[in-house]
Amino acid sequence: MPTKKKTHKQIEINETRLLIDYGFDLARKLNIRTVLVIGELVTDRKMVDKHRVDESIIWVSRDTEKKQQDLKEGDYLVFIPHSPAKRMDQISLALILSVMHGYVKEADSIVCLLGLSGSKRLDNLLIANPQRDFEWFKDGNHEKSQLPISQEFIQLVEIALRFAHEGREGKSIGTVFLLGDPEELTAIARPLILNPCHGHPKKSRSIYDPDFVETMREFSALDGGFLIDRKGVVEAAGVYLDAPVTSKVKVQRGLGSRHLAAAAATAQSNSIAIVISESSGMVTVFSKGSKVLSLG
Repeated sequence: MPTKKKTHKQIEINETRLLIDYGFDLARKLNIRTVLVIGELVTDRKMVDKHRVDESIIWVSRDTEKKQQDLKEGDYLVFIPHSPAKRMDQISLALILSVMHGYVKEADSIVCLLGLSGSKRLDNLLIANPQRDFEWFKDGNHEKSQLPISQEFIQLVEIALRFAHEGREGKSIGTVFLLGDPEELTAIARPLILNPCHGHPKKSRSIYDPDFVETMREFSALDGGFLIDRKGVVEAAGVYLDAPVTSKVKVQRGLGSRHLAAAAATAQSNSIAIVISESSGMVTVFSKGSKVLSLG
């Protein structure tokens, strides 16, 4: 009697099961204690739970409604933006957030299981090591340029990725988001125009307000960048970053004046800069004068 042909869905489920099985087997053979999973489906989560023994799982999600207390002991939850991002960008952001939250050490190797956004299955396996794979961690001195992780940072990365992908009226967007304490930021920035944010209520200038985000898209056509406080309120738009370029500033060749100004600003303040390149669409994050992340 001929074997019944498997459906496409059955084949995909089997592929995912084998991928997870091999991933955990590889982790144990290499004595890797942490597995990072970028997958939203309940079936994927059940398969991972079925194959694990005592590994710690870092669950990466775009759903901010998920709660840390719903996880098993020893597991962690990391949120990444919904906006378009390449597969390796998702891993890069998830790993950096995991290190900065203290969920994994920069010298640790991690098995990563992930799928393409929207594919509804896990289809890729790789081994990552933050210290080996990210320039920021190579010298083991990330404490000197610590990335201030917050939900506002994640929100700004999402906005930046969206702006870089969608543009404005058919044209590319190039701008800077500088996130930090307003009193400190105003010392290294000067207005190029009358501040269009002045006089408006804080809730109307929030990066969490979808209508105001579209206003930010329009303001991005202005020269200069945005100053944003740590609660996600935009304090000013159309500002020129005027920090001196010192020996602390490390900007690779090929990046323009916008990137240099953003890096210099972070070298002079406890801030983080997110830069959208108008020419390439790349989103670059600077902290303490150096690039810490590139997306796009």
